[in-house]
Amino acid sequence: MCITFLGVVAMLFAGFTAAYFIRRPSPDWVPITIPAWGWIGTGALVVSSTLLERSRRRQDRGLLWASILLGVLFLGTQLLSWRELSAAGVYLPSTPHGSFYFMLSAVHGVHLFGGLLALIYTATRRSEIRWVAGYWHFMGLTWLYTLLLLAN
Repeated sequence: MCITFLGVVAMLFAGFTAAYFIRRPSPDWVPITIPAWGWIGTGALVVSSTLLERSRRRQDRGLLWASILLGVLFLGTQLLSWRELSAAGVYLPSTPHGSFYFMLSAVHGVHLFGGLLALIYTATRRSEIRWVAGYWHFMGLTWLYTLLLLAN
């Protein structure tokens, strides 16, 4: 079940990647600059994943909660990133590149929010975190891939 779900999410982002590369050469493509908040949030997500792995290996709930807080911070930086783009005049329908940034970061954010709920459930129920940690790491790698795609 978990592997199938990860496959579905991977195919969703693969489809977005194909659409991105098809749309990118169009004459109305205006590149945007990834806001600093996008990079800061990425750092928080990488540290979150690292702490989660340490938590899993040591069975340390404190590290698990720290990982959760960093995940919440990541989502907050995404909102700040959108706000910064909007202040610069980049909105969902304004440029194709901006549209892809808003859409991909929103889709990723929804999936990451689901991962946060699963992590919170795991932390409060003291249940096995192996599968949830795998999903969290997968979403972290998906974000790194997505951000690097959008930055080029």
